[in-house]
Order: sequence, then structure tokens, then C-alpha cells
Amino acid sequence: MTEELKYFSLAHELNEEFKTFLAKNKVHFRPSLNSLSLISISEEKPELGTKCSFKKYNSANNIQVLIEADIEKINIKAEPQRPTPEKYLQALIISYALKNNYELPFDKNIKFISSEIAVKNNVGKKIVTDILGFNESNNQLYIIELKYDRQEKRLIEQVNNFENVINERPDFFSELLSIHGFKSTSGIPPTIAKLVVWPHEKTSPKIKLKTENIVEITFHSDYSFQNFN
Repeated sequence: MTEELKYFSLAHELNEEFKTFLAKNKVHFRPSLNSLSLISISEEKPELGTKCSFKKYNSANNIQVLIEADIEKINIKAEPQRPTPEKYLQALIISYALKNNYELPFDKNIKFISSEIAVKNNVGKKIVTDILGFNESNNQLYIIELKYDRQEKRLIEQVNNFENVINERPDFFSELLSIHGFKSTSGIPPTIAKLVVWPHEKTSPKIKLKTENIVEITFHSDYSFQNFN
């Protein structure tokens, strides 16, 4: 395993081992290239989190005690003073996935891998996607962007930038899939699918998204989802 994926591996191990306890406390572990964080998926404090010590979590005998201490750090943080609709949407989707065998609420065939993944491209710039998912049935790696407003140009730019990173760094993403127990069909590298989740409007589905091969998922006021695939 490469050094930069050690946080992804540990986060997945912790999320699996303490799945019930984490769900009860509405948190989950989120990795990045250089750190590990415990993140809230509660309605009150969506996406608030605290950084965790890799050294402690990687060697402790009683990890639940560490988790409880980091949960308390989140609990004493103030709730957001202004609405954070995108963060609420993200927390809602992740919470559902962690309670339903990693299935995403708008497509049970897409399994949640991680969120807020930032990967360096060939020129050293970090490129981020909101959620990364994988569909084993069709061997597709999903780049998923969440928007609470319909910024079409910005969305297309974001998903295309992350698509480029996946194409630049196939070994990184192959190893990431392996960490999560996914195997590409017959050893064939996965194809890339791009998807947006944003508010429903009469203009859906957007023609421009179809021409860019971006799947459109809309959500209604009750957070039910509509798939325009």
C-alpha cells in the first residue's frame, strides 16, 4: 500500500469495525492524503469534524475511547449560525449509505467509497470531488458532485477536472477500490461516470449535462430523489 493511501485504509477499517457505534453517534471517519478526521453527519452539525491522530488510532488498544473523546470535541463545537444546505445534503446521503451497506439513496447499485476526496493531479494541484462511488455491476467509478444551486458551468468543470485526475492516476484509484473490497471486472480498469445531485426544477433534465455525459439526479423538498439517467 502506498504511503498516501494509509489514511484511506485506516478510515475504512475504522468505519467497518465501529459501524454501529459510529452510526448511533452520527459520525464517520473521513480520510485525506495527509490526515484522518471524524466528521459529523447529524442534522444539527452536518460536516463539522475534528482531526484524529493517525498514530494513536493505528496503535491503540481501546479505540472506542479515542472515538468517544473525538466525538466530544465535535459536540462542544457551536452549530452553524447560517444554513448549510449542501453540507446537510452531503451528511444525509452519507448517513443513509452507512446504514444501508454503503448503498447511495438515489441508486442502490452505487456504493459509497468516501467523501471530499482531494487528489493531486500531475502538476501538483489538489482536485476535489464531493463523493466517490463505485458500481460493481457495470464496473464504473462515479464522480458525484452535490449542488444546492444549479451552477451548471462550475459543475461541469469540477467533474471533468476530477475525471482527468482519475485518468492520470489509475494506480491510486485501483488501490483505493481494493481497500474497499471492490474488484474491477476481469481486471479491466473501471470506466468513469459523472453525476450531479441538485434541486429539482422544471428545466430538468438539462440538455447540456446530457451532452457532457453527466447523470442528473434531482431532489425535492422532502429530499426524495429523481433519477434522469
